[in-house]
Amino acid sequence: MRSFAMPLLVLTLLALTGCKRADTPVNAYTTFHDQVRKGEYKKAYAALSQATRDALAARTQSLKEASGGTMKAEPYDLLFVNSAPPADVTEVTLVKEEGDVATVRVLSSGQPHEVKLVREPSGWKIDLSESLKP
Repeated sequence: MRSFAMPLLVLTLLALTGCKRADTPVNAYTTFHDQVRKGEYKKAYAALSQATRDALAARTQSLKEASGGTMKAEPYDLLFVNSAPPADVTEVTLVKEEGDVATVRVLSSGQPHEVKLVREPSGWKIDLSESLKP
């Protein structure tokens, strides 16, 4: 009976923790990309930095006011809805991590690009705030 209890305990602990990936910049980006690819836009929006969400919310509010209130979009709609599906990512590697800021290199469709992430109390978040500035 005792040899059966240990594996059961391990499985129970894994179930309780949700088998969550370790919080690293690479895993944060990979999870974000998977959510966008699956159309899980609310989850993907939550994976964005607070500065990015604030910029999207402000832009959404401006568009709603400019439309006279006829536009009913949510902030995540500006980024994800009516966009082409993201290209397949073949590699995500950590370029640098300094304190609460990290950069990952993403290889997608044979083209590399870098993505900034910031560590917030809830974990690593994708930071697109610079690209959203007017």
